Amino acid sequence: MACGAGALAGLVGRCPAIESLRCEIRKIGPSDSRVHVFGETGTGKERVARALHELSPRASRPFVPLNAAGIGDELLPSELFGCAKGAYTGAAVTRDGYIAAAEGGTLFIDEVAELTPLAQARLLRFLQEGEYQRLGETVVRKANVRVVSATNVDLPRRVAEGRFREDLWFRLKVHCLVVPPLRERGSDVMLLARHFLAAEARTAGVETPRLSSEAEEALLAYAWRGNVRELEHEMQRLVVRAVPGREVSREDLSADIGQAPRSGGTLKAALQRAESEILVSMLEKHEGRQARAAAELGITRQALWAKLRRLGVWPSEPV
Repeated sequence: MACGAGALAGLVGRCPAIESLRCEIRKIGPSDSRVHVFGETGTGKERVARALHELSPRASRPFVPLNAAGIGDELLPSELFGCAKGAYTGAAVTRDGYIAAAEGGTLFIDEVAELTPLAQARLLRFLQEGEYQRLGETVVRKANVRVVSATNVDLPRRVAEGRFREDLWFRLKVHCLVVPPLRERGSDVMLLARHFLAAEARTAGVETPRLSSEAEEALLAYAWRGNVRELEHEMQRLVVRAVPGREVSREDLSADIGQAPRSGGTLKAALQRAESEILVSMLEKHEGRQARAAAELGITRQALWAKLRRLGVWPSEPV
């Protein structure tokens, strides 16, 4: 399992939701199936995609990330599929696209919900046929690429609203994973904070700053709307500003973080952790069979699934 441990090293955490997510990644990673990753901005969706890639037989081939938010109808063909010299004004050379760059490996399409209707149609055709043409060419090229997509919005709702193609959604979501927001991960906040502090201090060649109890209280009480990314940036800032030999105080934190309530907020996190632990324990007891777990808990299968989705504990659909 050395390979698995290395691939999952970027997913730091001990809360039940993260433990469950790592378990799912270990199961799905070695397959060649498409995966859709849901999570708020900054939760670490690309880290999940990289872990899936590194656990797969494609690990020695490229992992190519693509942010779909910046690709419109005019840019998509050349960016995704490449273009031939002279295909359009300014195309001075023949250029490979993201698909060719990911050949044999994994193409990670982030913010896939932001693709325009025409861009969705073009992506769907590629996923259906496994073939593409460079812009300005008639040659049909084959592609051996695993596609992992991600979004921070509710795609099923967008499908229901007619804003995202249902057939494309079905192509993307062979497996679905959920990355929980940092505010629901309880004591993982401090685990991650110390991890980022140590990593940044090593990079900077300085002593790792120590956090005071008041600073820790503020970090735990803060809402972390930017999730793990916001926490990482805060720890990077502290390493630069820390005074050697002195603990980091609440006053050393960014203003909005340092002003977090001195109490409260932790009870909700504790209750969520307790509920998550109960749900995970019951699912493990019944080997993931949600209907049996729900029956023992005295709730309906639909109610159990709703709790699992809200807590980010179990990424599968009702079974």
